[in-house]
Amino acid sequence: MRKTAFWAVAATLALVSTLAAKTYFKGVCDKDALSYKSGEEIVFSVSLMEDGKPKGGQKVKYVRRGDDGKTDSGEFVSDAGRPFVYKTSVDRPGYVHLKMEAVGDDGKPLKDADKFDGGACADFDKIAPSAPEPKDFDKYWRARKRALKKVPMKAELTPLPEKSKGGIDVYEIKIDSLGEPVRGYLSIPKNAAEKSLPARAVFQGYSVSDMHYWPMGDCIAIFVSPHSMDMGKDKAYYDELKKGKLAGFGFEKELASPKDSYFDGMILRDLRALEYLRSRPEWNGRELTVSGGSMGGFQAIAAAALDPKVTGCNSSITWMCDLGGKGAGRLGGWLPEYLPNRAYFDSANLGKRIKCPVEIDAGLGDYTCPPSGVTALYNNISSPKKIVFTQGRTHGYTPPDSPAKYSRSGGAQK
Repeated sequence: MRKTAFWAVAATLALVSTLAAKTYFKGVCDKDALSYKSGEEIVFSVSLMEDGKPKGGQKVKYVRRGDDGKTDSGEFVSDAGRPFVYKTSVDRPGYVHLKMEAVGDDGKPLKDADKFDGGACADFDKIAPSAPEPKDFDKYWRARKRALKKVPMKAELTPLPEKSKGGIDVYEIKIDSLGEPVRGYLSIPKNAAEKSLPARAVFQGYSVSDMHYWPMGDCIAIFVSPHSMDMGKDKAYYDELKKGKLAGFGFEKELASPKDSYFDGMILRDLRALEYLRSRPEWNGRELTVSGGSMGGFQAIAAAALDPKVTGCNSSITWMCDLGGKGAGRLGGWLPEYLPNRAYFDSANLGKRIKCPVEIDAGLGDYTCPPSGVTALYNNISSPKKIVFTQGRTHGYTPPDSPAKYSRSGGAQK
């Protein structure tokens, strides 16, 4: 599977975020953190680090939570000569979350010290979506795609010469869709021959801002905004939308129909963007990949699930996984509340429909997108797949000093 420049940019941002850290935690488990069984003892060894060396004499507070509903807390003083060892277990398929923070004599967190958000899993392969999928899930999406197909493909490209560099043409793009049009950016290498290039779609996380993009020299690339709004505007324009029309988008308190979800129109715009890529004469007719992080990762999963011509999917810190998890007793995250008509947009349900290879990366300490939900997504995918969990990684932070990584792969081979 081809990887997009998305991952290089994400890795660079993660590196920059960690280089500034002086005090942080380094944590490991006594074995592969995804390999425990229900009831088996899980052993964490965690050291407080300063400029790459163990730091002693510092008070640390910790809290243990888990998908078993149990909590524990305490404190200790760090020892430069040996790590702090914490032993626990989880009595069912699920995760344990161990959070630590260095504190001062007043008990308040140290201002410039990173926290530790570690985790481990019991019975990884047994974690499944918490709520049943809608019985008419496939029927619903077939009907929505039929409705989209009735809208003529009409694209408006505005050349952006100031952004077109290095032999790559960049355009602002607007494409008619069902309801509001697709908005975003398109990049194409200059003078590309017919049927010479792969195509890639990149989706953005939860935000109301100009679409991030970077010209790609080896493909046709479309950068799809989550919203149907103007590109390239000043901050005030997006701030006004954030406070008004797009305030809290996707978090509806009730949904009389799946069509009332903000994500319905968003996903249809994503599918229209893929349809447009396939219509480009430069497309080689073989390679069509999708990628994104957080809500962009959710969109990548949805696009791969609903467009059978997608040939590869990269999804990072994937959002909207197992929306019913919290109601079933699992640790919750920053997710819309489970509603029956929101289940049509659950990444775990969508993942079941994917036929192409999928790569997912996630954090064992990410409780915006809880590990149990991401695992339910992974386990629901039957196509070739790989997932990598990073110890101590949250939704916006990756520890320095080469944190431990744990991977799984599987699925039917093509």
